[in-house]
This record gives sequence, C-alpha cells and structure tokens, in this order.
Amino acid sequence: MSLKQRVNIKQNTKWLARRLHHFRRGEDGAIIVMTLMFLMIMLIMGGMGVDFMRFEARRAMLQSTADRAVLAAADLTQTQDAKDVVIDYFEKAGFGGTIVGEPSVIDTGEFNSVGVTAKLPMNTFFLKALGIETLEAPAAATAIEGIANVEVSLVLDISGSMEDNVTPADGSAPSETKIQALREAAIEFATVMLTDAYKDKISISLIPYSEQVNVGPLIMNEMTIAQNGATHNFSQCVAFDDAEFDRLDLDLAFPYVQEQHFQWNSSNGNAITEPICPRYDFERVTPWSQSLSDLTTQINQLQPRGGTATFYGLKWALALLDPSTNDIAKALAADGIDVVDDVFDDRPAAYAVQGEANLTQKVVVLMTDGQNSNSERLNTEFYNSPSDVAHWAAYNFWVSASKHFGIGYPNQLGTLTYRRFIQNGNNDGKGGSDGDLLMQQLCTKAKNKEVIIYTVAVEAGSFGAGEMAKCASGPEFAFDVTGDQMKATFGNIARQITELRLSL
Repeated sequence: MSLKQRVNIKQNTKWLARRLHHFRRGEDGAIIVMTLMFLMIMLIMGGMGVDFMRFEARRAMLQSTADRAVLAAADLTQTQDAKDVVIDYFEKAGFGGTIVGEPSVIDTGEFNSVGVTAKLPMNTFFLKALGIETLEAPAAATAIEGIANVEVSLVLDISGSMEDNVTPADGSAPSETKIQALREAAIEFATVMLTDAYKDKISISLIPYSEQVNVGPLIMNEMTIAQNGATHNFSQCVAFDDAEFDRLDLDLAFPYVQEQHFQWNSSNGNAITEPICPRYDFERVTPWSQSLSDLTTQINQLQPRGGTATFYGLKWALALLDPSTNDIAKALAADGIDVVDDVFDDRPAAYAVQGEANLTQKVVVLMTDGQNSNSERLNTEFYNSPSDVAHWAAYNFWVSASKHFGIGYPNQLGTLTYRRFIQNGNNDGKGGSDGDLLMQQLCTKAKNKEVIIYTVAVEAGSFGAGEMAKCASGPEFAFDVTGDQMKATFGNIARQITELRLSL
C-alpha cells in the first residue's frame, strides 16, 4: 500500500471518528423521535376509545332491546308465547342469535315473570394491537307483572326528631308532627299492599328503629347470644360488629353480643325512657306478617325516642329478606305463635338471579328524617356483670356519672363510655359518619342481589337525603319529601310494587 493511500485512510478514519463523536453528542432531531413515540401512544389510546365507544353503544342497544322484549312478553294481556315474543324482538332489532340459552318464563295466569340474558361479540379495530381481538357486550333483564310472592321490609325512623312538626310543602302552618304523619303513611302503605287479592302472597316485616333495633324475644331466642354476664331481659337488640354490615346473611350459630341497656342521650332527671335499645313491645320488629290489623295497631303506637341509626334498621331489613333467616320463620310458624303464618314458613326465599324469571320480589322501603348520628357505649369494665346491668337499668348515665363516679361533663365520655359510631363534621350535617359507610356497604350488596330499595328522606337535609339517594336502587326509587307528602309517597310506592316493571 502506497504512502498516499495510508495517509488517505488515516485522514478518513479521523474524519469518521469526528462524525461519530459529533453524532453521539448531537441532539438534533431528538424531538422528532419523541413526537413520533407520543403520536403512536395517542393513536393507540384514541383507537381504544373508539373501540370502547362502539362497545358501549352496542351494549346499550342490546340492553334496551332486552328491556323492551321482556316488558312486552310479561304483559298479562299478551296472547303470544312469551319466549317467541322475546326472540322476535331480538331478531327484529338485528340481535338474532345473541340470546344465551332460552328466555326464562314463569306464567301462573295471574302473574308473569320473563327473563333473558344475551351476549354480543364485537370485533375490535385498534385493541387488536394489544392482543384483544373481540369485546363481548352483556345484557340481562327481567320483567314482572302481577303479584306472585313479595317480601317487603318496611323500615321506619322513630328517633327523637320525629316529634318535630312537619314543614308543609305549600308553606302553610304545620298541623301535625312527623311521627303522626308517618303513622298515616305507614298504614296507607300496609293497606294498599295487604288486600284480599294479595292474600298469602305479600308479607311485610315492620322494622322500627332509633339508635338500635329491638328484634324481640321470639327472634332473639332463635339466635345464639353470648352469655357474658351482661345479658338481660329489658330489651332484645344485637350489638353487631362492623364486619356484620359487610354481609346480608345472619349466622344463627354465631355468639352475638346483646346490646347494653342504658340511657346516655338525655339529661332529663333520672329517666330511662330512651335507652340505646328501644324497650317497649310496640317498638319490636314484626317479621313476615300479612295481618293489616296487627300492623295498624303497632304503627299507631309508635313514639319518637332516641338517636338515629338507619344502618341498623337496614341491617335487620335485609336480614329478614335473606334466606339465612328462613329457619327463624319456620320455627316461629311451627311454634303455633300468632306471628308468622304457616304459608310464609318458606320465607325468605332464594334471591332472584339477573336475567332469570323469578317468583319472589324482595323490596326494602327505608325511611328517615335525618342522618346517622353519634352513639355511645359503656366501656366493657362498666357493663360485664348482673350488678352492672341492674345499676344502669336504675340510673340514667348522666345522673350516675356524677352521683356514683364523681365525674362531670365532658370527662365522663372518655372515662365511662366510648363512641361506637362517629359522626364527622361536628354534627353540622356536612359530614358523614361511620354509620353512613356501613349503610352504603349494605345497600351495594343488596342491590347486587336484585333487592329493590326505595328510600324516603323526610325533611332530612341535603346530606341525609343525599345518602338515602345513594342507597336507593335508582333516582326513581329515591324520594325527598316533606312530612305532609309522606302518605301519598308511601301509597305510590305500594302501588308501584304491584305494577308491570323491570326487575333490577
């Protein structure tokens, strides 16, 4: 190799090294690379949005078709075969072949229930880049017309604020208290539901509540109660742990703790008229009844007292709709006690299944005039023996705190009691409480089991009405009313339960 060639190679090598060094350190064009990367991401994300929008549009169309099909098929005036009606609706809507199995039909002549489940596969455009070839749009609907079996839990607030006067919607002067208006409304509801036409079909469980729920000795005798030295016969309330509000069933073998019997929320002398657990016979739960006279008599005796724990009312409302309490119904019916008719000893029935016809509709009507409030419990060391029970049955908390323990307000709260359910927001109505969280847990689980929940907020304030609306099965099931509108509202709810309807 000549000298000239070697010189040229050396020069070219140095030139190439400089260019590579410059290229390595240079940042020219970097923004283009990043732009291209972000552009690809944006295209993929936008494409995914298109696929999901297509999916939701098709799902909504399929669900609408299912709703219309079962409503038409369940109509008692429908003369064609119900299954054929459903299939025809799907085919004419362009969804032929999407029905899973066959439509489900129950027809007793006086009652129709039609259910359908469908699935629509949809090919994707952009999600294929992520390995998702298809999306499957689901739909399920059940429609009911007529009355077969209906289980209702009627939950009534009898807290102290029910003693207040109603606020008429037209601004006129009040003519009655909220408890008076509630009595009229609840009796109207029972009267509409318990007609001769619905005999042996509709049962109503009446659950009055304030700071707790008195289930009565008949129900409590069928449960397992821990014998911890603090049991008593003054009342029958169960002190549920928070975990119990995350389930609908009731474990009859579990050793539940009986609620304490004492009064903390009044400084009116040494009164024991408003203890944590309502103590009078007419404040007890009445389960699975179809006796209009018995329910009317009890409702007419209801009196305002104590605090507000709507979540406890709802807990028992749902327990009396849950199949786990069927053994209680069987036992009460078998005992010959005039509480549960023999015809209802198979209640509560199994839950409905979405998209399938069913013979039983489960309904909760939940009413309050406020929101879940604070509640106090005695520390265990002050309520764990028969002598403790006797002491607190004789002395109001406020009297005993100063007279027997030498403690004055507010120190006694932290010394003798603990706050079981905490309301945030300093009772100003702007914050929730532990009870609100427990209530919403129950609402969600119940709605997932196809239980229909009507809520009636009576002059409950914006926060209380909002919590009730969240619990309801939908906006059309939530009522925010004044006291003088209660009777009409309860009557309308009762009539809705018996009409042609979509089961949720």
